[in-house]
Amino acid sequence: MMRALAHQSLSLRQPHHCVELVEGALTRGLGHVDGQTEALLHIAHARAYAAVGEKPSAARALLVAEDALLREDGPQPSFSRVSGPAAGTVASHTARTLTDLADRIGTEQQHRDALTRWDPEKYKRVHALTHADLGDSLAAQARADEAVAAWTQALVLMEGMTSDRTRKAITSIRSTLTVYRRRRVPGAADLARRAREALA
Repeated sequence: MMRALAHQSLSLRQPHHCVELVEGALTRGLGHVDGQTEALLHIAHARAYAAVGEKPSAARALLVAEDALLREDGPQPSFSRVSGPAAGTVASHTARTLTDLADRIGTEQQHRDALTRWDPEKYKRVHALTHADLGDSLAAQARADEAVAAWTQALVLMEGMTSDRTRKAITSIRSTLTVYRRRRVPGAADLARRAREALA
């Protein structure tokens, strides 16, 4: 529950007490949970540190999370599987942590890793949002053609979905697409039209 509260605070851009929340969860959990559950706590710790600008601590927490994930010491209990498989969650949140740390190449690699760790049928919305995030990381590296391809895949997967997160993801790419259209990036005009239609 403390981990969930920390993530909610991060989503609301109120990270002030996130580190304390996750450290409280770690204090209660270490030595009592399996490696996959522990990895979820450490990755939340990393995100909390990154959100408040404590970069070295965030980097250390990322490494500890990966180590815990590799530990095979029992099944992951149902309460920690609520958000999906631990490996996918760790990859997705590692990408978000690296985004905050301005590691664009690392962010891209983790988004690509996340796509292999989430079942594309069972977690279709996660795949759609991950493609959108991957596009953002490619755009940040001035790789416009690849960004358009990733965002196009995201919109294809989002067809028929109605959620606040998917609408925000679509809205966030529109300003970049305006620039790409002016630069005549292939596919940008068509994608801008599809994004506009998806939000209508």
